[in-house]
Amino acid sequence: MSSLLLIAVACYAFGAGHAIFTVWRTPHPRWFWIALWLMAAGFATHTLSIVVRGWEVARCPLLSYQEVCSFLGWSIAAYFLGAYLWYRSKSFAAFAMPMVFLFALAAWLLPAPSDTAAVLKFYGQTASLLTLHAVLFVFAYAAFAILFVAAILYIVQERQLKQKQFGPLWSRLPSLDTCDDVSGKALLIGFVLLTLGILTGIVGSRRLNGVYWHGDPLEFLSLATWLIYFCVVHYRLTAGWRGRRAAWLGIVGFAMVIVSLVGIGWFNGFHSIG
Repeated sequence: MSSLLLIAVACYAFGAGHAIFTVWRTPHPRWFWIALWLMAAGFATHTLSIVVRGWEVARCPLLSYQEVCSFLGWSIAAYFLGAYLWYRSKSFAAFAMPMVFLFALAAWLLPAPSDTAAVLKFYGQTASLLTLHAVLFVFAYAAFAILFVAAILYIVQERQLKQKQFGPLWSRLPSLDTCDDVSGKALLIGFVLLTLGILTGIVGSRRLNGVYWHGDPLEFLSLATWLIYFCVVHYRLTAGWRGRRAAWLGIVGFAMVIVSLVGIGWFNGFHSIG
């Protein structure tokens, strides 16, 4: 897995660098297809590395901090490629691809656990449900990462529009409507997956040790994250919130996601992993 992941990291690195250069430094980024193919090659190799890792340990590779980072980077890459095929936004790639690279790099640098048999034995028959719980959370966090990128692009473009100071990036940024549309779709996907992730975690916890709530720091963070995105969904549907306010809430929500990801490895509690 290490060699395959290293190849994926290299493809992501060169793809991200080329995307940033072509979008920011060239007047007509017609060579962007190179960055796109590097991203696709990295995604394919990354997929193979996850499959190989799962085959080696005979489980879904989501039991360690290293595996979570790898799976999250892969998920963001999948969302990005889907979003690019739909919207064809090159500047969106210049923001999203470095994030994919950073998560994949973290996964390659972190040590993989040597033995997880004891953990699987502890989970017992609940292992499948708790694995689904983890997968749902990772996919939700990846959707929120895409929402974060779209929110940043929206705020940058709106600020230029208000100040009437149109920099060199103005013509290359996706329209405000496109940013808002990407945000709305990512928000809906992420919120549904996060809700399902919390519910499967509650059911799995009850089956495992008879309690619904452990008072774990990650549980409080997950609830706070859910409440933030619930507010965004609620106000988008009822008050017609769009644009700047929704974008800022999306950024705050993703900050909570980052704190949760850091907490998986550092906070002591039921959800802490190595």
